[in-house]
Amino acid sequence: IMINNFKRKITKEPSSISIKTNKLPKPTLNRSISLLLNELKIDFDYTLLTNIDKIYIPLKYFSNKNYQQTLIDISTKFDTYIYMPTIIRKNYISNVTYCINTAINQFKIRGFVISNLSNLEILKNLNLSHDDYDFIGNYTLNVFNNLTKEALNTLNLNTITISPELDKSTILELCGVNQELIVYSKLPVMTTNYCLLGSSNKCYNSCKKMCFNDDNKYYLKDRLGFNFRVIPNNSQTITTIYNSKITSIAPEEFNCSSSRIDILDESIEEIINIIDVVKSGKRLEGKDFTNSNLNRE
Repeated sequence: IMINNFKRKITKEPSSISIKTNKLPKPTLNRSISLLLNELKIDFDYTLLTNIDKIYIPLKYFSNKNYQQTLIDISTKFDTYIYMPTIIRKNYISNVTYCINTAINQFKIRGFVISNLSNLEILKNLNLSHDDYDFIGNYTLNVFNNLTKEALNTLNLNTITISPELDKSTILELCGVNQELIVYSKLPVMTTNYCLLGSSNKCYNSCKKMCFNDDNKYYLKDRLGFNFRVIPNNSQTITTIYNSKITSIAPEEFNCSSSRIDILDESIEEIINIIDVVKSGKRLEGKDFTNSNLNRE
């Protein structure tokens, strides 16, 4: 009886509604190519690379004198951007400030990749403005929809990187001018406020930062035998764990003005090949590659 009292009677059949959309196809953009070097190699000759418009380099390398010549070579040939860390401990802010000042005084820096909104506050305190530098919003700002994109546009970011966790239809909706899409990457699956190596090696109290220049590579192996690359940041006791598979998608399917390539373990020859494939609008195929959530419904 109670249910019947709340039933609503339809007195008139609803008329069918037809909605017509007159969306015009988006114009094809001239794509630029960005290259993120997650790990910088002193013995690599990065000047051999071509067809690159921007190079992103993690902030930690700008405070290490061993990489000075490599950074000079890169910043002389390419538009170079400082790739800001996602996590910055409060007691590390002064080190970050010093490192940024050193970088802009010693190298040709075109701009910054903003990985956390707090990065903007640090740059503001250094009087680094949009008039002098490009600010690129990283995918870690979680650009999941047009509302996020519009909110970030109020920060005057020159470019916004779309989240790689999205499905194809959502990415297509977000594509356009000043949008960057990651088309090749072994993506981080976790950034933890904890040093896995320090825990296993018991080197917290006497850390000599040996893993920074260590040629050894560290992995977590899951129950299926897949290896997940582990990279520690011994300055902040932070660990980044990377996916065992490489995300690779075809740029030609998406009308973004910039395609981004993230490099981790690849050689110079492999990087050149990846750039050529991306430049052609294609993707890399094979058992080591995945299209991530592209076909997720």
